[in-house]
Amino acid sequence: MERMEYDPEGGNYLPVTEHETGSTLMVVGLVMLLAGLGWALFVGWDIRGGNPFMRLMFGTDVFIAMLLIAWGFVKKKRKTA
Repeated sequence: MERMEYDPEGGNYLPVTEHETGSTLMVVGLVMLLAGLGWALFVGWDIRGGNPFMRLMFGTDVFIAMLLIAWGFVKKKRKTA
């Protein structure tokens, strides 16, 4: 796994690998899920009450988080030549 190394003269940074990008996407997705869970606990009464806007916001957050996790998993497991 390649890491970006500090170059005091600048300009010689190694590219970020797909494995690292996949890991980052998975972490972002997990953070979104945790934030959504905390948000649902904080305003859970409104979500259970049936306010369509709150349900849409919570559903969108969970959907995007799951997409990011899945996309990160695919990028992380992809074999590069």
